[in-house]
Amino acid sequence: MKCRIRPYKLMGGKSQVILSIEEGYRLPAPMGCPTTLHQLMLHCWQKERNHRPKFTDIVSFLDKLIRNPSCLQNLVEDIHGVPCPVLSRPREVPEFPLFVSVSDWLDSIKMGQYMNNFMAAGLTTMDMVTRMSIDDVRRIGVVLIGHQRRIVSSIQTLRLQ
Repeated sequence: MKCRIRPYKLMGGKSQVILSIEEGYRLPAPMGCPTTLHQLMLHCWQKERNHRPKFTDIVSFLDKLIRNPSCLQNLVEDIHGVPCPVLSRPREVPEFPLFVSVSDWLDSIKMGQYMNNFMAAGLTTMDMVTRMSIDDVRRIGVVLIGHQRRIVSSIQTLRLQ
């Protein structure tokens, strides 16, 4: 059976797709996809190989989701802080520090020089930051591709928390 959906068809071509992925773009969740599964996808798509989960971890994670399917029903709730029992158990998702302020977060990823850009754009809370896309990062004045990648990668990691 041939797939009829082309997920990158709105992008210019193969080179534009590759550039966007290298800059940190990742596909949004498919329609109706539970947040828990999309977070797993994003985790598997980490640019750094050693940041990706091992196959055995993925199998274990999916097994726990199968045993607790109520987590799959949470399409948006997981993002807004309602814990899913599977995700709140230790070792399923790596622990990352929780940041109280945008300034702390930017400093932790060595991008503190962009604090004024974030404040000028009204991005004053971590909740606002986690909703940013690569286009938003460009729009606030982050022009260096390496810096864009670092910020977007960190945002994706924050979404996994």
